[in-house]
Amino acid sequence: MKSIGNDYNDRKMAKWQGFVLSDHTEMMQQWNHNKTKLNLPKEKQTQEAISEHLYQAFLTKKQIILQMEFLLNGLYENDLIGIIVGQEENKTYLQTHSELLTIDSTLIRHAEIGKSKKW
Repeated sequence: MKSIGNDYNDRKMAKWQGFVLSDHTEMMQQWNHNKTKLNLPKEKQTQEAISEHLYQAFLTKKQIILQMEFLLNGLYENDLIGIIVGQEENKTYLQTHSELLTIDSTLIRHAEIGKSKKW
């Protein structure tokens, strides 16, 4: 009598290796692009100008682009892009595509309302 289990050779995870490698390669390319991206300093705005931009973005529910005062290896970090969902005292709540951020408003260097449509 012939066993059914012996005819099939399961490659287990080997069949998924191509998918894993392509995902990993794409992730590494994105990381390298972000790593080599040069974020130039934008004009430092007054707290009043920043507050006005935040307020207008909140009222109109339009996208806002924020450059923070943080430097990483002498370069500015990537801009934060999202919509303002709330504010209290010096805290601003920014909803990005992937997460809700709590930002200290006094650490914002530059704010501008995005040119894209509402979210």
